[in-house]
Amino acid sequence: MDVNERLKALLDCLTSTEEDEADCSEFDLEIDCLAEWLASGAPVSIIKPRIQAHLEHSADCKEEFDALVSILKAAESGELDKE
Repeated sequence: MDVNERLKALLDCLTSTEEDEADCSEFDLEIDCLAEWLASGAPVSIIKPRIQAHLEHSADCKEEFDALVSILKAAESGELDKE
């Protein structure tokens, strides 16, 4: 990604961020518990609106969160134990 693309991505992020949206550091404090709850079958509705808004606007955090949930689900189902 060149400099212009990164600047455009940053500007897009800043203009689409909602006023009552969590930032990455707030998200980082909650990611573990949220991922564990979702992996164990809790409904997506447990995610706070501020965190949900952040996930909708931060592709990196969303990717990290989805990967963690997938890993935890695989661990719970025994898929990680298979070789």
